[in-house]
Amino acid sequence: MATSSFNKDFTLKSKREVESFIKIMQTPSKPIKIDRKLVSPEREKEGVEKLRKTLFR
Repeated sequence: MATSSFNKDFTLKSKREVESFIKIMQTPSKPIKIDRKLVSPEREKEGVEKLRKTLFR
């Protein structure tokens, strides 16, 4: 489903839902740390070799 076709409107129908939404919006998000070793050229070459071995068996 394309994001642009997703209906983003929603209704908070109870006090509990409103409080929960406020709590979510006020809580700062934690930054996501990316392990740069996962995308190193060496690791990419290893992945390509494993894929070739798997496909050509």
